[in-house]
Amino acid sequence: MNKLEAEKEDYEPRATHLRAFCRGSCLPGRLLQQEYHVHYFLTSPNASSTEQFAAFRDQVQSTEKQPVQCYNAATNHISRFIIRAPGLPADNPQQSEEVSHMGSNANFPCRKCHWGGTQIEKETEEKYHQCRLAGAARDTAEIRKNLEEQLQLSMLGDPKAIMEHQRATGTKDKITQHWINITMKAENRQRKQDDIASELKTWLDAQPGDKMNPLLNIVGLDPSQDTPVELLHTILLGVIKYIWHHLNTNQWSDEDRHLLAIRLQSTDLSGLTVPPVRAGYMIQYKNNLIGKHFKTLMQILAFHIHDISTPEQFALVKTAGDLGAHLWVPEINNMEEYLDQLQIAIVNLLDAFDNVDPLRILVKLKVHFLVHIPDDNVLDH
Repeated sequence: MNKLEAEKEDYEPRATHLRAFCRGSCLPGRLLQQEYHVHYFLTSPNASSTEQFAAFRDQVQSTEKQPVQCYNAATNHISRFIIRAPGLPADNPQQSEEVSHMGSNANFPCRKCHWGGTQIEKETEEKYHQCRLAGAARDTAEIRKNLEEQLQLSMLGDPKAIMEHQRATGTKDKITQHWINITMKAENRQRKQDDIASELKTWLDAQPGDKMNPLLNIVGLDPSQDTPVELLHTILLGVIKYIWHHLNTNQWSDEDRHLLAIRLQSTDLSGLTVPPVRAGYMIQYKNNLIGKHFKTLMQILAFHIHDISTPEQFALVKTAGDLGAHLWVPEINNMEEYLDQLQIAIVNLLDAFDNVDPLRILVKLKVHFLVHIPDDNVLDH
C-alpha cells in the first residue's frame, strides 16, 4: 500500500453540522448581539434542517396550548407567554431550504418573489427591468399548495410533470421530495391510475411525520418573507466582492495594485471601527478575502482608486459605499425617511452596475436581493 492509498483509507469525510441559535427579538438592539442573549437550541450531523425544525415547531405550538408561566418584573405579577418566530436569519442557501425553494440556479431563483423565467426570457427588456423591482411576493399558502400539487402528481406516477411544476414555480421541499420518491415507486401499468392514486393518498395520510416543511405550519411565520436578506453574504461577500473581483480582473495591472496597496496602508482610520488595514495581505491574497476585509474596503476604497478606475467604476464603488453606510446603522430615528434614502441608495447602485457589468444582476441573484432589503426593514420594525 502506497502513502496516497493509506491517506485515502485513513481519511474520514467531515460531517456537516447545522447549528441553530435563537434570541429574543423584543430586546433592545444594543443587547441583541450580546452572547448572553444568544441561545443554542438544535444541531445534528444527520438530520436536515427542515427535519430539525419540526421539533422547533412542536415547541412553539406547545406554548400555544399551554403558555409558559413566568414572573413579570415590570408589573410584579405572574404572567404567561407564547413563543412567536418573527424571522429566520441565515445565509442564502439555508434560507432557500427554509422556504422550500430550489435556490439561485432555478428558473425562478428568488425565494421572496416570482421574478424569473428561462435564460432567454430573463434577457428580454421586460424581464431585465423586472429584476430591478420586488416582484409579486410568495406566501406560505402558495408554497403549501405547490407542494400538495407535487404530491398529487407523484401519486399519478408522472415524474416529468413534477419536474416541470418545480421549474415553473421554483418550489421544491426536501421532506416532500422524500415522499414523492416513495410514492413514485408504486407505479403499476396493469392497474388504473386513479385507483393507485386513491390508495396512495390513503396510505400517505396514514403515515406518521411531516409531509412537507414544518416551518410552513407555524402561526405568524411566513418563511418566504421572514427570511431577511443577510448583509454579510449578500453585501460584503456578494456585491462588494463582485466589485473587487471586477476591478482586479478587468481594470488593474500589477502596478495599479502596488499603488493601491500604498494608498490603502496610508488610510486614516479615525472615526472608523475597523481593524488595521493590512493592505499587503489584501493585495497578495486578493482572491481569498473574507467579510472583515470587504467591510473595510466598502468604507475606504472610494478614496483610493482615483486615476486607476474609469468614471463608471468609481461611481460603482462610491454607490456601494453609500449603500453600506445606510445599512450598517446602529439606530433609526425616522423609519419613513430612512427607507426613502435606502431605496435611493439601492437604485443608484443598480444603475451603476448597469453601466459597468449589466449582466451581473442576472448571473448573481444577490444583486437582485438588494431590492428586497427595504421590505425586510419594514417587517423587522
